[in-house]
This record gives sequence, structure tokens and C-alpha cells, in this order.
Amino acid sequence: MNVSVRAANRRPALQRTGAVINLRQGLIVLCLITGCALFYLYTGVKGLSISYQVSQARQNQVELVEMGRRLRVELNNLRSPERLERAGARLGLAPASPERVRVLP
Repeated sequence: MNVSVRAANRRPALQRTGAVINLRQGLIVLCLITGCALFYLYTGVKGLSISYQVSQARQNQVELVEMGRRLRVELNNLRSPERLERAGARLGLAPASPERVRVLP
């Protein structure tokens, strides 16, 4: 018994190259989507970090401005002539007599 098959009646062989190319394309698209998602998450986290740092810097600025104000008030109190006179009197100092004062030209 001879069985012959004509070439026209044969089923075409499965072409694997098309499936491999589609799989590669799918993996490439999946990698791109994953990369974009990771970049989006990274920028979000970085933005939160920078926002936190800005908030801390603003808080430090408020504290430093308040400290500067208090130091200016304290400096003005320490430089006041009344306080200097009281401190001199406690140390036993007296105002200079007019004869001892010299005016520079």
C-alpha cells in the first residue's frame, strides 16, 4: 500500500518565528510599562522627600527669625545707658567730673 501525499494537500508547518516575535514585542512593551511605572513612583517619592525638606527648612527659618528678634531685644537692653549706669554704680564707679572730660577736635 502506497500512500502518497500531494504537496498541495499538506498542512503548512507552524511558523514559530511569528510567535517568538510577538512574545518579544510583548516583553518589550511590558518592560517599557514597568520602567515608566517605576519612574513615576520614583518621582513621586522624590517629590515627597523634597517637600519634607522644604517644610523643615521653613520651620528652621521661622525659628531663626524669632531667635534673631530675641537677640536684638537683648542687645538693645544690654546697651541701654540706664543699665550701664546701674552696673557702674554696683561696681562703685561714679560719673566723671567735668574737669576730667576732654573733647577731641
